[in-house]
Amino acid sequence: MFHVITAAIPEPGCKVRLTFSDGTSGLADFAPVAVQGGVFAKLRDPQFFAQVTIGDRGRSIEWPGELDFCADALWQECHQRDAVPANAKAS
Repeated sequence: MFHVITAAIPEPGCKVRLTFSDGTSGLADFAPVAVQGGVFAKLRDPQFFAQVTIGDRGRSIEWPGELDFCADALWQECHQRDAVPANAKAS
């Protein structure tokens, strides 16, 4: 299934509140990526981070300089806390 981002709101601490076309939403944390440095170092600048936009057809979020992240991967990150681990036993 292809996920489509309908809203992306930057929040403090390198986070983006995302809403998807399936009606779900979640918080994507970019702090771990930002500390890696390189092209991602720009994400640590609050003014740069606030420039986040939704990419073509809602299939990504992006920042100036061709820095982008796929909607499907972001949906997965936002929903990973909702998933039941494969090794969890039903009670």
